[in-house]
Amino acid sequence: MIVAAGKATPGPCRGGRISIDEERLAQLRRHDAPADGIFEEFMECRLGAGASLALLAAPLEAPRDEAWIVCPSIGPEHGNLRRLEAMAARRLAAEGHPTLRIRPDVHPHDGLAREIDLAERLREIEDAVRLVTGELGAQTVGLVGSFFGGTAAALACDRLGLSALVLIEPVPRGKRFLKEIMRRHAVAELVRTAEIDGLGGSGAPTAGTAAPRKELETQGSTMLQGLWLSQAEADEISAVDLSTDLRSFRGRSLLVGVAPNGQLSPTLRALGDQLEALGGDVTTTVIEDPLFAPFGEYYYMNAGPVRVDTRLELDRHVAEVTATWVAGHRHAEPLAATT
Repeated sequence: MIVAAGKATPGPCRGGRISIDEERLAQLRRHDAPADGIFEEFMECRLGAGASLALLAAPLEAPRDEAWIVCPSIGPEHGNLRRLEAMAARRLAAEGHPTLRIRPDVHPHDGLAREIDLAERLREIEDAVRLVTGELGAQTVGLVGSFFGGTAAALACDRLGLSALVLIEPVPRGKRFLKEIMRRHAVAELVRTAEIDGLGGSGAPTAGTAAPRKELETQGSTMLQGLWLSQAEADEISAVDLSTDLRSFRGRSLLVGVAPNGQLSPTLRALGDQLEALGGDVTTTVIEDPLFAPFGEYYYMNAGPVRVDTRLELDRHVAEVTATWVAGHRHAEPLAATT
């Protein structure tokens, strides 16, 4: 028996139309994890102009009145950071905090991919804040972000007057971010060319791969590892400099560095000093890790016929550090009932 539009129908089709079990689909929106004391659920609303998904992780018991939002990065590294974002959200939910992950739609309704659009990321965060304070009833909101997702989170916290912030290896300057993703693009193209040559084909670069900066100047857009970047978007990202853009955030913040030598980078230390100078309560920590690949890059290592995940333990460690800090700096009590 299949349910179509909430009604039972005797077969898979009626009048040439495929029937849909909407009740079953609704059940698939949510997954309960009793062992962890949490559930995860796709929210019905969409975020931003690109209609990004909102994925909620929340406690099965009464939630605390402080919600968290996990902000994605905006470039090719987003996929490499997705597991870390999920782990952080689940750990925060296990601590009692409703936590919303923003998942950019890989097939946006208007056909325009916005993975490297800072303005769109900020609109999504603003929509997410309205969602957790309105529909979920959160009294205070904190943001978590890694790499340029951390940069976007810092900008949003400053603009929206939010209460807490976790930055995991953030990028303080937009010019550095563009330089980094173009470097990664160049490396990927060299590898692709070598693989094609090895198979006896032509390793000539395809459109959008040879000289991204020149294409931006002459054509107004380019493609970086499959993601379109316009000149206007590049200019907006290049203009970001947290040393001057952060002006009013006085909440509590955690800055997490990851380094093979276990030393906090000078840029992260300077960012912490800046947040303290603004009047914030700042905690800095560094996690020592050999970093097979730089943070945010593809982290699998080929070992004979198998691929070895070099980042699983690091992701777990970062998520644990985040949740432990939030629990130790908690300014929120449980709500009366589950939202």
